[in-house]
Amino acid sequence: MNNNLNMECPICKSANLDQMHDRVWSARDTKVFRCNHCFTGFLYPIMKEAEEKKFYADYNEHTKKRGVTLTTDPLELHKKSMKDASKRWEQLDNFFMQDGRILEIGSSTGAFLEQCSQKCECVCVEPDSINRAFASRFSVGQYEYLENIPDGEKFDVICLFHVFEHIRDPFDFLSKCSRLLNEDGSIIIEVPHIEDPLLSVYDLDSYKDFYFQPMHHYIYSENGLRYVFESEGFYETHIVFHQRYGLDNHLAWLKKGKPGGDVKFKELFGNSNEYCRALEKAKKTDTIIYIAKKNGKNYEGQ
Repeated sequence: MNNNLNMECPICKSANLDQMHDRVWSARDTKVFRCNHCFTGFLYPIMKEAEEKKFYADYNEHTKKRGVTLTTDPLELHKKSMKDASKRWEQLDNFFMQDGRILEIGSSTGAFLEQCSQKCECVCVEPDSINRAFASRFSVGQYEYLENIPDGEKFDVICLFHVFEHIRDPFDFLSKCSRLLNEDGSIIIEVPHIEDPLLSVYDLDSYKDFYFQPMHHYIYSENGLRYVFESEGFYETHIVFHQRYGLDNHLAWLKKGKPGGDVKFKELFGNSNEYCRALEKAKKTDTIIYIAKKNGKNYEGQ
């Protein structure tokens, strides 16, 4: 145990912590800790709220510096997002009822909503005004913040894709979501997983330098997600360990120590389904999808 700061895990309150990394991308004084009880990773210290607002005001610049996106044009962003959105919909289609009411929080330009709107009535929360306007093509309602949604609005499913890790207080957030859900409503989240193989299998320092970011307050584990959701009256119905990046990407990281891939590895190992499935079976994946119901019924007992 390495807990000289007398800290406790913000999720389960355990003081049994280890330092996972001694720096965070663009926030060198911040460190990464991991709880040995619920296995969640978290940053300390996290940004103050005023710092966070300023950070998100310049968020597109942050992503450009990291090479995640090279454009702020909503149409180009939308096109770039469609591949992941299509795969996501293929995975999750069965969890959305015909003509159900859906709320996506952090919709960006609405790439997932474009898929979902063929089956459901969609509403979105998106702080970026340009992306929110673009998402209006695929949604019947658009809000800047969760708090702007009128009292009485109810949804069958609330979904968040790579958003939940940004939430400062996940307990309060889920409480707000619960009030927006119908009695048998569900939440679907997709988040980065603390068992990402480049962290948990290869233990690659260059990847850690890139991976840990100041706006990702938490890097969730299976147990950590279960703890947060059950604390707010939700109960797990499904959990999916999903590996987004293949062998070619991992070999490129091991060779170069930076993002960007490698054409030769892509040609040789681009279709590395067996590798990804092995990681998923071992629960050593870069992504975890967690689905929980509001009413507390265990899925198998319904």
